[in-house]
Amino acid sequence: MQPSVDSAQVGQQITQILSDNAELETILSKIAKLLTEAFQGSGCSIAIWEGDRFLSDTTHWDANYSQPVDSESMALWQNAKLIRRLQTSKILCVPDLERGTKIHGVLASQCVALGIRSILATTTRFQGKLNGAIAIVSGTPHRWTTAEQERLKTLCAPVASAISYITQARSLVALQRQTRVFNHQQALMARLTKAVQNSLDLTQILQEAVEGITQTLEVNHGLVILLKYTNLKFPGQVSEAPIPDDSQLQDNDPHSSIPEARITVVGQWFVNEEGETVTVPSASPNSTAKDLAHFKQSFLMSECAWCQEAFLCAPQPLAITDRREWRALKSDISLSPIFQPEKMPAVLLVPLISPSENSRGSILGFLVLQNDRPHSWKAEELELVTLVGNQLSNALIQARTLHKVHTIVGDRTDQLKRSMDVQAKLYEQTRRQIDQLRLLNQQKDEFLSTISHELKTPLTSMTLAIRMLRQSDIDPERQAKYLDILEEQCLQETNLVNDLLMFQRLETKQVDLKLHSIDAIDLISELGEVFEQRWNKKNLAFSVKSPKPSLMLQSDADSLRRILEELLTNAGKYSNVGTTVSCEVREETSIDGDRTIVSLTNIAPEISQEDLNHLFEKFRRGPDATQKAIAGTGLGLALVKGLTQFLHGTIEVSCRPTPDPIACEFCFTLTLPQSLDDLGDA
Repeated sequence: MQPSVDSAQVGQQITQILSDNAELETILSKIAKLLTEAFQGSGCSIAIWEGDRFLSDTTHWDANYSQPVDSESMALWQNAKLIRRLQTSKILCVPDLERGTKIHGVLASQCVALGIRSILATTTRFQGKLNGAIAIVSGTPHRWTTAEQERLKTLCAPVASAISYITQARSLVALQRQTRVFNHQQALMARLTKAVQNSLDLTQILQEAVEGITQTLEVNHGLVILLKYTNLKFPGQVSEAPIPDDSQLQDNDPHSSIPEARITVVGQWFVNEEGETVTVPSASPNSTAKDLAHFKQSFLMSECAWCQEAFLCAPQPLAITDRREWRALKSDISLSPIFQPEKMPAVLLVPLISPSENSRGSILGFLVLQNDRPHSWKAEELELVTLVGNQLSNALIQARTLHKVHTIVGDRTDQLKRSMDVQAKLYEQTRRQIDQLRLLNQQKDEFLSTISHELKTPLTSMTLAIRMLRQSDIDPERQAKYLDILEEQCLQETNLVNDLLMFQRLETKQVDLKLHSIDAIDLISELGEVFEQRWNKKNLAFSVKSPKPSLMLQSDADSLRRILEELLTNAGKYSNVGTTVSCEVREETSIDGDRTIVSLTNIAPEISQEDLNHLFEKFRRGPDATQKAIAGTGLGLALVKGLTQFLHGTIEVSCRPTPDPIACEFCFTLTLPQSLDDLGDA
């Protein structure tokens, strides 16, 4: 079995696959097919290294192979011995799995049972880092020649580039999806705010809210239900109001008892097969009388276990991923037909609460979302739905207030005053929400502008370098120069994506703490030497001051190094030419434990107090950064703050004047516990 195609030709074909702008999910499949044909094997499997394991991404099998199997049944990349061999050897060559092989156990037995007799495998590395693996398999014993092994090694580089391209592209797709979801959320909140502010019809506001939230979260069914209390007693009467005053519930604690209340569906919307949100009873031409009965359904809260549970959970939403896993669902538990548990296993009930001086307020009803398949409600989804619930609460209270204003004017002056006070609070709350939305929209625009620039600039350089490399008469020296440009710009793109992903992991608390003994003085001195060389053009000096030659602490080494690198990078960008960046390291003892304090000082142009207050906010950059075309995304100091909090420390910045009237001395003070072991899981 000899390769039918020269390795250089195969490498060119792999490059052509990447340049053809093929779909992400088909690139590795095409490459695996190409390698299978090139080595005349029975199949080829390509895996991607992610974290601490190989993930089988694609497997191609020759059409003439008598026992084709999928990638999972072969289980190549889950075999511990195979992974260790690949990590310690440049290439793995097994001529016959039945005889004389050094790989035993599950891998050999599974492969032989499926008719696979020989394997040729190796890892791929991109920019010196492990990023994947290739395995060529044959259905017959085969002694892999030295030439075949060398050809596979030669093909590792283009395959590694393809794997790196796919990994980065997938990360970018995930980032774009998050941006789209963010835009949908902001548009929905803007629509609701405008509707409430303009005092639109309550039904229209409810429809705007439910349509927007079902489309944003991609769920199938949404409805609004209101409570009508019947056991709230007053002198000489029983309350029958659909929406009680706040004072009516002050003595009724829902966590100690559930009041008698009737629940009424006031609005219901379905998502049809075309993805359009429609109002019941016109949800579908094929809707049955039983389906349409939900629109005007009314029942007691005591008749529905989920409504009772949601009442007790208020003000928190009741989120049910799958009705079969709900802890209180038993054969004798009753549910209202509006929930359709057999058709809609996932449900979310968000309480609509009237604002009041009482910390609990009064529960007006619920916004209900349902899905036709199990759905794990994420924290950001719950936050968004809670904001929508607040807007609906505002709309309901506003409707009640306006109704009372029109009907009780004259002989009910005191009650009118209370209603107007509530309305004033609602308008103030709406105004604050509008200001918040404007700020979020501004941050979104700044983020998109910054990210677009930081993504396009390296891509422009890479495109130019690729065009120059395509010239046939290019000399080796210029070729090496353009390859350096490609590698440098690709690394810049990778670092940007990694920074964004790191920031997301910090915000979602998905970073693991790895403790090491660290000499802070040695680490800072080492970094100072590196950065002092980078600062040659600005003639910046670096000095370290400490009362001790060594200062040890227990912390996460990677996180501490990243914090110091970002602080030094920031100092290098903004420091005045010919100045000194100084660092003072000391330890401090307090009743809370020993602490290490690092103070980094540099001389830079003066900034306003407002800009100084927002220095650690993500994507926030000073005016000089744009005017002087200083590169950056505004993530550096935000990452510093996030990583510092991750290490249970604090970071502060101060500014004091210097003899130069347009320059200031900036001091970043980093305070860290000397041992994170003493903090436990705090």
